[in-house]
Amino acid sequence: MAKVNMHLGFTFRVGPLDMNQYGRIDLNVDQIDTELDVKEQLEKVQGASNEMWDFIKSTIDTKLDEVLDEG
Repeated sequence: MAKVNMHLGFTFRVGPLDMNQYGRIDLNVDQIDTELDVKEQLEKVQGASNEMWDFIKSTIDTKLDEVLDEG
């Protein structure tokens, strides 16, 4: 029973180019069982990952606005 993981990363620039500021969001899904239906396993985590994405994005947007307003 082989187990694999999946990683998705998104790096983005924030602020002016000359400030060289970047943000990064990563999503990891691990313990995907290759002997079971992979699509079914991923569908089970899709709702939770969408909720996490919305929460993280909102938090990052708020923090970035604070950082950019300070500059």
